[in-house]
Amino acid sequence: KLESLTQRTAWNSRDLWLRSRLLHAKCEIKLGDQINALKILNAIEEKEFSDAIIYQKIRALLKSKKHKQAAKNFEILLKHPKKKFYLESLREDIKREFVNDEDSILIFSLLQKTKNNKKWFLKDFKIHSLYVRGAYLNGFKLDHKTKNLGWQFPYDEKTARTSHQKMSEADLKKLTPKNITNRINNLYKLHLHKYLIDHIPQLIFSKDKTLIKSLGEVYLKSLFKQKFFTQITKLYENQILSKKWFIHEEKQLYWTARSYIKLKNIKSAKSTIYKLIRKNPKSKHLPFLFDNIASRYLLDSETEKAQFWWKKLLENFPKNRFFTKAIWSLAWTNIQENKNEDAILYLNKGLKAKIYNSETKAKFLYWLGKLYQKKGAPQIARKSFKEILLNQPNTYYGRRLISSENKLKSLFDTKISNQKDTIDETNEDLGKKIKSILRRSNFLFDILESEQAKDELFSELKGFKNKKLNWNACHLLKNRGEYNAVLKIIANSYLSRMVKLEIGNSSVWNLAFPRPYWGLLKNYSMQAGIDPYFALAIMREESHFNPKALSSSKAMGLMQLMPATAKDLAKRKKILINDMEEVYDPKLNIILGTFYLGKLAKKFQSELIFTAAGYNAGPHNMAKWSNRWNAISIDIFVSAVSRFSEAVLVSDINGLVVFFWCEFIF
Repeated sequence: KLESLTQRTAWNSRDLWLRSRLLHAKCEIKLGDQINALKILNAIEEKEFSDAIIYQKIRALLKSKKHKQAAKNFEILLKHPKKKFYLESLREDIKREFVNDEDSILIFSLLQKTKNNKKWFLKDFKIHSLYVRGAYLNGFKLDHKTKNLGWQFPYDEKTARTSHQKMSEADLKKLTPKNITNRINNLYKLHLHKYLIDHIPQLIFSKDKTLIKSLGEVYLKSLFKQKFFTQITKLYENQILSKKWFIHEEKQLYWTARSYIKLKNIKSAKSTIYKLIRKNPKSKHLPFLFDNIASRYLLDSETEKAQFWWKKLLENFPKNRFFTKAIWSLAWTNIQENKNEDAILYLNKGLKAKIYNSETKAKFLYWLGKLYQKKGAPQIARKSFKEILLNQPNTYYGRRLISSENKLKSLFDTKISNQKDTIDETNEDLGKKIKSILRRSNFLFDILESEQAKDELFSELKGFKNKKLNWNACHLLKNRGEYNAVLKIIANSYLSRMVKLEIGNSSVWNLAFPRPYWGLLKNYSMQAGIDPYFALAIMREESHFNPKALSSSKAMGLMQLMPATAKDLAKRKKILINDMEEVYDPKLNIILGTFYLGKLAKKFQSELIFTAAGYNAGPHNMAKWSNRWNAISIDIFVSAVSRFSEAVLVSDINGLVVFFWCEFIF
């Protein structure tokens, strides 16, 4: 279709012509006609987006095996101001296309010219291997520092082992502490903890105490990650952490105490914590240990002992980040024991401190109001509820109050929020710089380079301080269907103000709560017997609408399905999955996710709080919590379960609202 529109005069504007040329060239590259692709690209003389033209030339040249010419264009692109946005793609191109000895000889020249910018290419193990091979074939002797970069930056356990086996004793002796630290930190980031436990002792061939100490600390962390808690305690007891690794005593005590807590050896854990207190009563490690041992006691139903440690945290570390958690834990455990006066005391104390999280502050106020109401002090209760309605109406507890159908409603006649739209939606002149950024983003999206478009746009957004750019970027991304990227800007730019912003009065609500995949969701949600808005809320919270989302626990796609769960659901739906990558397909993910939600809804009798918690934390955990807190109110369940899970506590459609869909926007 573009073939007949090759002339610039066939288009209304130069911009459209340029985009059509690049798209045409990309189509030819995909179809394998590299000669025609290069002919199209070489005919373009525009300079504004020259980097995109150069990169497409590189792709066409590589596909046609003209590696020498491609390497020359690499050099041209690396001189362009936008080069940093192409580096990842160029690295992948080098690894994919430069594979034999002839290629290694050829690419060596480029890599040698860029060796001072190691982050560009040489910190990639595969490219570094090409470089070393190319140097050998070119008869070029590499200096030790450059030669051993590959050893410092392996990308998995196999390359870690291979690179170390290739190191001679002489090579190892030449390594600097920084070289060794680079390797160890890189392996730790790759989560190769089991390998590190065996590998780190092999690296103590230096007498540098600072280096040995840093190796020892990573060794300790890796032991803990692998759950070798007993081994850690023995290393401490036998003084090996001091004599062999030179680890500071405070850190030894910290990791040993944590290990004893994990082993449920509370007596030894307490003893170790008290040693740390005697060593340094203001140690930065103590607040975490106080909270850790308190939480362990609470799990063992030893509430009084748990309270003891939280009180110690309050007394000794009033400005620590664990302060709010500790004071809430004290308030909540007293509520559960019907010690309401003590609970009120702690809630008031917490509110006097600075609570920056709106949801947390609303929780404190909500329960303070409930306790005063129970105490027979409606006016004081009203004051707490009113503060939520004025300052945090759009939190979970704010919507809980607003949707109440019980006697709480008679406690107030407060207007829910007097906060009108203060978010800048002006169409005033954006200025040359913002127009240029938006123009560049639109250009990249138009030529189907969406990942680069997002990378460049977020690079310009930086600290999200430019309100006009934030606002226009949100709309641009929404129009392009990049909902996940929109939510990143919303979270960083607007969320704090949306806590009290009147719902439905601003397009920011539609930006923050869009309806992607709505047709699919409606269809399959109805088949599963659930409200599609509920499925949409789950999808938003689970993946932020990123179809390629992969969690640390390996949950996949829009609805964040665990692989085993996806397989089981597909089998029940008689859907054949040949490759687990298929689970990322939005349609299949929605089919399986809504089906799973429907099953959970039936199991938990359509109580959406329970269904949401079961979906996020697993039905077994939800069943366990249900038995533990049988026949308690939703209020108590939400606050109780939030101590044990990060479950998404979504409200039911009739009133209890977290995500603001049904009643308020649509």
